[in-house]
Amino acid sequence: MKIPKLLFGVATSDHQAEAYDPAHPDFRDEWERRSGQTLRGKATDFWNRYSEDIDNARHLGCKIFRFSLSWARIEPQPQIFDPFALKHYQDIVIKVIASDMIPLVTLHHFTWPIHIQSRGGTIAEEFPEWFSGYVSRTLDSLGDRVTHWITFNEPNLLVYGYIKPWWQNAFIVPPGYTEETSLATQIENVPKIMRNLFVAHRLARTLIKAKNPDAHVGSNPFVLGLPSGLQSLLDWLVATASDHPRLARRTRAIAQRPVARTAVDVVLSQLTPTSSRSGKISFSKPYGRGLRRLLIRRDHVLSSLRDLEGKRVGFVRGSTALSTLTRAIPAAIPCSFETHTEALASLQRGVVDAVVGDDAAYAAVGIPANVDYGPEVFGEDVYATGMARGKPDLLALVNAVIEGKSTPPGIQTARGGAVSRIRKRGVLKVGILPDQRSAAGASLLTAERRIAGEIAHRILGDSKKVKFIEVTLPNRIKALVPWYDFLGPLLKAIGLVTTILNSNWWHLGMCGRLPEFLCPRDCVGQQDYVGLDYYWGINVFELHRIYQLLEATMSNFTDAPVDPPGLLRAVRRLNGWFRNCPIWIIENGCVETADGFNRARYLTEHIQQVELARSKDIPVSAYICWSITSNREWGLPFSSASDFGLYKIELDKDPELQRHPTKSSTVYKNIIQRLTSKERA
Repeated sequence: MKIPKLLFGVATSDHQAEAYDPAHPDFRDEWERRSGQTLRGKATDFWNRYSEDIDNARHLGCKIFRFSLSWARIEPQPQIFDPFALKHYQDIVIKVIASDMIPLVTLHHFTWPIHIQSRGGTIAEEFPEWFSGYVSRTLDSLGDRVTHWITFNEPNLLVYGYIKPWWQNAFIVPPGYTEETSLATQIENVPKIMRNLFVAHRLARTLIKAKNPDAHVGSNPFVLGLPSGLQSLLDWLVATASDHPRLARRTRAIAQRPVARTAVDVVLSQLTPTSSRSGKISFSKPYGRGLRRLLIRRDHVLSSLRDLEGKRVGFVRGSTALSTLTRAIPAAIPCSFETHTEALASLQRGVVDAVVGDDAAYAAVGIPANVDYGPEVFGEDVYATGMARGKPDLLALVNAVIEGKSTPPGIQTARGGAVSRIRKRGVLKVGILPDQRSAAGASLLTAERRIAGEIAHRILGDSKKVKFIEVTLPNRIKALVPWYDFLGPLLKAIGLVTTILNSNWWHLGMCGRLPEFLCPRDCVGQQDYVGLDYYWGINVFELHRIYQLLEATMSNFTDAPVDPPGLLRAVRRLNGWFRNCPIWIIENGCVETADGFNRARYLTEHIQQVELARSKDIPVSAYICWSITSNREWGLPFSSASDFGLYKIELDKDPELQRHPTKSSTVYKNIIQRLTSKERA
């Protein structure tokens, strides 16, 4: 086979680059807002500035310009298409072609219209039909000019919108549930989305090829740079998942923490979710609220908080009161106590001049007659049930109790998880505060005891099968963390290498190695090129860094491991699966620095691997750098650790959004010139 000419390109995407339009929000806008992530705002204003970015790409010597369409703009309501949006994307295509580049159009780039999600989203049985309807209308406007298409961007990562790794605080990508779902439901959704993506891709390709038989259609799965043996193991795991039960067994390791035994099953002790605590345990839906207030003796006249400067002010260790105290009365002398009872006793005796804490917590203890609240209210806290990470069934059941809903299906019969272990033990272990055991009359304590009893009733059939265990405020989190928590990175690595989700399942489906319930036979081989995205990797001597690799897939690029030879391993494997099929590297790029590589060095060494692959007759025919400019990197705060741009834009500081060439853009331009001249010679 004659190796095709190597084409270079750059890329961008609709949600990351186009400014937010309140008239056409996509589902990612809603999800990022709900999740408290960084909103795109004006982004790079690509909608209005696309001509400038295309000119910069042409200046670099690129022959491919990849961009994506906003499905939400094109189809703002079901089966209602916006001719203005279609005309706009047609104008972009015309500009790219006039600049002597190939427009590579992505139809689905990690987001979709809100009306699609409201009808069931990507796991709905009708999703392939909805997607093909959008594609059909798009082809009417663009199909005569566009010859190269991507149906789904990184389809293998879309699965993580329906299953949550046990070590993550939340789902990684949309739709990401607002509440935890049972392990059974998560596992049930995995084959649904995998099959839907294959079917929707086939339908879209059929429509595109009918419009233009010479069109090139593919997708770009995200590929990890794993050692060959480890990657082969992952691929074998998914290829041999011949039925739903086997698939479930090979999926559950990523959603359920192995052997998460802790001192208590849940903690019900006015525990407030915070970001630092969420890094260690899981939280239920809120069940109560309290106000952060100041307590003083009735005989203490306090005209303002300044009266407490230099005075001793108490707080209970392990609560949020210390942060409130240091912020509201920074000149006070903090004094810590083990319990609320001790703090109040010290206030009564005059050991401290005031106490900061939640009114609900002190009400549960019982406030002495000579103590009262000051007029200041520092804020409001919510209280949630705490439990160890990696117990999705228990979390789903607790949420159902708090919200008064029925227990999600599959939990009562599930084996091997936290609920199963509680049932086998015959008692629910609940952590409570030691100075609140007898204060049963307090409304918050009544609610907590009710929740504990209902959890026990649903699991054990008896609300009295609860063992209350005293835990002090400083030890509440510790009681929910297994003693072997130091093995967390190892357990996460096991979750990574034993689940099928990190295999090359999209490529395996295309080459006919997946069971039919995941990839129907008529979806096999439905591609005109082999696409892949490659960013991070480790070699066989770096297995200890697999946790860093795992974190990089979750958009934590600070410690991302860089392994340029991993790109060669990936394309060699794909060439073995798809002989004589051109290979397109759809995305490759780097933040400003990663693993000792600046972006210029990163690009240089990865493109060297492309040259090496071509010298071995591996038909790599396209290399596309992510990305042409800085952009809103999927909800991350903008910084050097989230900036992949060849042209830098100060997204948060420059209202003009000026594009500034970087050293990496110069290096990329020189590489393109050198290799283009070499091929001509």
